[in-house]
Amino acid sequence: MSTRNTVLHAMHDVGLAAWFGGSLFGLAGLNAAAEESGDRRTADRVSSIGWAKWSPVNTLAIGAHVVGGAGLLAENRKRAVAQKGHTGTVNAKLALTAAALAASAYTRLVGKKVEDAVIHQSNGVSSSTTSPVPSDTAKQGGASDAAEAVREADKRVGQSVSAAAESLPVDVARANRQLHALQYAIPALTGAIVVLSAQASEQQRPGDQIRGIARRASEAVSNAVAA
Repeated sequence: MSTRNTVLHAMHDVGLAAWFGGSLFGLAGLNAAAEESGDRRTADRVSSIGWAKWSPVNTLAIGAHVVGGAGLLAENRKRAVAQKGHTGTVNAKLALTAAALAASAYTRLVGKKVEDAVIHQSNGVSSSTTSPVPSDTAKQGGASDAAEAVREADKRVGQSVSAAAESLPVDVARANRQLHALQYAIPALTGAIVVLSAQASEQQRPGDQIRGIARRASEAVSNAVAA
């Protein structure tokens, strides 16, 4: 008996859409707009601020996609093994997802290195979102305790990422070159995952499932006879 996995499908699809769409917009929209802002340093500063603002949302999107995808794989693990053709699609998606995750993580580190170099020379600036952070713990301007807690958490996360970025064995110029290359790679990788997800959906058709399982069974019989 089939069961619905609407929540898992939604997490997988919406998370992937945000991951792919955000990376593509950042490349084609944000970076291009930053180039129009003036000199190289100003362009890097504007671009870095935009990517830093997007980073928490992107992290949530990636997390939703991974959780949704893992849940769907667990629900369909038998078909992933039994249906010839679908196994290859699943393996390709897993490989591309791993590559996209690694690229996204490293992009955040080299991006943080560039961000710190072009933005965070002044004190009292949050390391992760470039939001002004009060130097004392008292409320200012009517800010709530919750807002202060968010700001403090933001600052601590940013400082942790900055420390990791600082340990990278690359200088700022090389980090900037790597960042630009990775910003092309991520939409290419996530776009390929979108295509494979569409193919996987097509393989859920009853006719495709029957043919794939029959081919797998025939292959197993042939191997048994040959042995």
